[in-house]
Parts: sequence; C-alpha cells; structure tokens
Amino acid sequence: MHATKPREDREGNKRIPRFARLETSHVEAIETCARRFPVLSNRLEVHLPGHRARQIFEREKLVVWPKFDRRPACFLFFLEGFAPCLWDPSRQEGLTFRWILPPGFGSNTVCLANLLKGESVLQIEDLLVYEGKDLWTHTAFSDRWTQLKHFWNRLPAEQPLLAITPRIVSPVSLADWDQAYDASLSWIIQPDAPRSQRFYWWDSVTPKQTVAYRAPTLTRAPEIQVQICALAKPYTKIGLPDAYQLEAGDNSFIGIASIATMALSQQMRSLKEAHVEVVWNEEFRKYQITKVLSDETPLSAASFFRKA
Repeated sequence: MHATKPREDREGNKRIPRFARLETSHVEAIETCARRFPVLSNRLEVHLPGHRARQIFEREKLVVWPKFDRRPACFLFFLEGFAPCLWDPSRQEGLTFRWILPPGFGSNTVCLANLLKGESVLQIEDLLVYEGKDLWTHTAFSDRWTQLKHFWNRLPAEQPLLAITPRIVSPVSLADWDQAYDASLSWIIQPDAPRSQRFYWWDSVTPKQTVAYRAPTLTRAPEIQVQICALAKPYTKIGLPDAYQLEAGDNSFIGIASIATMALSQQMRSLKEAHVEVVWNEEFRKYQITKVLSDETPLSAASFFRKA
C-alpha cells in the first residue's frame, strides 16, 4: 500500500490518514469482479436527453434524489480478503476505508456511491451486486433499494476508525419532487425498471439568486485571522442530516454549510440552532462549520461573508 505521510491537526498531533491507496492485488481483484459482472463496465449515469424527457417522465416509474456533486458516481466494493474501497472507473483509481466489518461480511457486494469529501460523507445510492448476485440486470430499483436497506442494517453501527459518515440516500417520488426541489443542486432521476441507466439533471433554466460579495471595510493585517460567526440552522428542505443553512447578524441568508468533522456532526445534531465558527472552502465554493461557539458570541455582519 502506498505510504502516506501523517498530517498534523491544529494542536500538532499526528492524524491517521482517512484513506489509503489500493495495492496492486486489490486492483486486480476489482478487475476480476468487473469482468464477471458486465454492469460494472457500463456507463450507468447519463444526462437527461431533452428530446426524450417528456416520454421518460410520462412512461417511466421514477424516483429522484439530490446529487450534490457533478462527478460520476463510483463503485463501493466489498470484496472478500480486502478492505472496503471506493473505485473510480473513469480515473482507474481507488481509496480504501478503515471500516470494521465481521469476517466474510457482504463479500462480493458492489454499491454505487459518491464521496463528498468536503462534508466527509460517503453517499450510497444503489446496490448493483449483492453477495455475488447481479441485481442491476434482473431486479427493479425499488427491490434493490429494499435489499440495500437490509444490507445496510447489518453493518456494525460503531465505527471508531471510520473518518467519514456513510449514509444511504432517501429517494423522493416524482410527485413530491417539487416540495424537495432546490435549483442550486443537481439531481439523479432513477427509473425503476431493471437494466435502466439513471439520469442526472442540472437546472440551467431557473435564474440563480446571486448577491455580490462585499469585502469588509476594515483594513486587517494579513497575519490576523478574523473569526467569522454565523447562526446555523438545520436545512430541512432536502431532508439530509448534515446540511445547515447559515444566517448573518441581520438575519440574511448566507448559504448552505458543510460539517468539517464527524465529532462536530454529532454535536450539531443535538442542537436546534447554534452560533458557529465558519471558514470558506475555496475548492467546494461553500462554507464549512469548524466549531460550535457560545450563544453570547456576536454574529458577524453580512459583509463578512462570501456568497456560495
């Protein structure tokens, strides 16, 4: 396995890397599994074709869920004798997880998944192969979903070494999509029939509400770090546990924030709302919550925030 230099936290303590690269034998096992199940060599996610959209929506039984990431989904492999890993077929590379599993658990099982690194979340979206059986080719998505939940409930809940939060998405029926819809997100549209590619939808029609970023008027030395405090409230519109909306001191909406660590995620879930420290993540173009502050901490003015 490739060596990874330990990183240090703010207090100078060495941290164990969250992920590790795959050994050659692990990659060979994945390639053997892919040859056995052709679905793992197919393109499962395609853009919704505009000329067929009406036909698809009228004739297909569909469910939807937010995608959060424009990158294609990857495969989550549970192979006997190897650590669980996420494999990106487009880049031909993968990462293993420090996931504690019983011996032989779920061997030769493959899920469709996305790693949201900014939120430290592994989002599980489909069950393609279950204990050596090809489900995608012969089983409707609704039945695959039932088996995925059964498989997920067998996973040990306590994972002290797993530095991410795994979760399975909750599909929304087409009839309820308008209630959960958020134009700032991309969406997966999943037909129920077996052997059906799923579609992704990115709203390029709805006007985006953008507010120009106004820099703080005070002149600050580069070496001074200014703490930015926002009011965080659960963002319930899309029904996900680790999504929070941020408000400035004048109650103006700043954007949707992510959580930096698993411990902070657990702490936030016990609070209805909280004053939090936030930092801007340039890579993901959004704020991250880094610390829960006391309720007496004054909220920063809207001019201190960028708009996601």
